[in-house]
Amino acid sequence: MWDNKILKPEIPDPEIVAAQEAKRINADRPYYLEAGIERIVADAPWVKKEDILAGVEDYYKEAMSKSPSFTKYPESKNWVEFVLKRDKYLMEYASLTLRDMAILRSVNDYLTFRGYREFGLRKSSSDEKCRVAFLPDTDMGPMHIKNVDDPITYWKPAPPLPSKDHISNAPWYGKPFVMDGVGSGLHIDDEPEEIFPLPVYEMVYHYASDTLSALEFLKKYSLFWGGANILIYDRKYNSVAIEKCSRNYFEAFRQDEKVHFTHISGLVCRNPESPQAKYQRKQRLLYRKFFNLPDDGPDALFWDTCNNLETILREKLRNLGKKPAARDIIKLFITPYPEGLRKDGLRLHPNQGLTGYTLITNCFFLSKKLYYRWQRRSYADGGMWQENPEICQYEH
Repeated sequence: MWDNKILKPEIPDPEIVAAQEAKRINADRPYYLEAGIERIVADAPWVKKEDILAGVEDYYKEAMSKSPSFTKYPESKNWVEFVLKRDKYLMEYASLTLRDMAILRSVNDYLTFRGYREFGLRKSSSDEKCRVAFLPDTDMGPMHIKNVDDPITYWKPAPPLPSKDHISNAPWYGKPFVMDGVGSGLHIDDEPEEIFPLPVYEMVYHYASDTLSALEFLKKYSLFWGGANILIYDRKYNSVAIEKCSRNYFEAFRQDEKVHFTHISGLVCRNPESPQAKYQRKQRLLYRKFFNLPDDGPDALFWDTCNNLETILREKLRNLGKKPAARDIIKLFITPYPEGLRKDGLRLHPNQGLTGYTLITNCFFLSKKLYYRWQRRSYADGGMWQENPEICQYEH
């Protein structure tokens, strides 16, 4: 157990949340309200911008009007009210139109469920997303490690870590369990029955007290979330992985039976025979046929590399045995691909530009209250990897 204190969360104040979000938006309105749409239009010059915006706005209005059944989902009642009030306040505090709100909230869901098919829109590129592992029994005690992978274009390194910090600033402090995630979406997904934007990741901490109850809650609300693979562990170090590339599927995996670790990888389904994995392959093939993409092109090679990184993570962790040395796990995460998991501008195809960077590696030793971090310089500063970690010791 990492500490004795559990902080009981309360439903946040929608006005305070809206005010904080308005401050971020007003600091860079073009980024939040224009940049994403402009990239879509640039990739699809045959489509009128007004048509896309109208579709996004219609989807947002429809989603906000489709409150879930409070009989079937009784926990959602207060959260529906929270979402409706939060967005109303945000429109006021950030001087947003209904269309602006739709751009903020609904572009990704609209494109995934409707837009890519309706307009023949093609996703310009895919960003391979991250890996996480939780090992309850290393020579340094329980260990949580993650590679954060994204394009380097807009990356800005975090400020230096303090050598010591109060335990209340540790990411696990006061929580009954920890959740970490990686991206795992589809270009084209079937629209689920439930499209109201419930904040499920926030709700789960209000209604679950450990790994098992969190798993049950996330499964109950499965139709409301997706596009991510999630790893959960609690204070007794029980853990589970959930793979969820689609809103319509849910697949959970217990700790690895051989060595008791739990892991997740971005954009993969580890069991190729599962209903979700079969659906994932079907949707990726549909996308390639829809846009007449070759089976040996960047899109197909991208998915192959995602699966290869999953295999490297799973098999090399298994090879380390039941009580591995933490240094060996760290080595796996920060060694460049293909021997390890770190990506240094990985290009999967000659037609691709900059892609595939591991931007930061976070490593937590919970019982020792230690945080190790490696990160990359910005692209403008050369994008070099930090070879030696920053180390923070959390203290009471």
